Amino acid sequence: MNKPSVNSKSELLSLIKSLSSENPNSWENKTASDFVEALGAWLNDADGYYKNFNLAVDADKPSWQLFADAIQAARHYE
Repeated sequence: MNKPSVNSKSELLSLIKSLSSENPNSWENKTASDFVEALGAWLNDADGYYKNFNLAVDADKPSWQLFADAIQAARHYE
């Protein structure tokens, strides 16, 4: 799994800027409503995601990394 480590607001803003420059056709969830729905679904299932990848992340504890993971996943999550 290759994802950037995000530990601060400035790193998250950099990630968001990078995502905003991606080709929107490469995203599964192209509309705002689809993206937000996928964001919620991924956050609901985040514990399983971290468990599957053997990552010691508490999805109930807010962090810059959790937010970064969620917005990256929402591009494609169904």
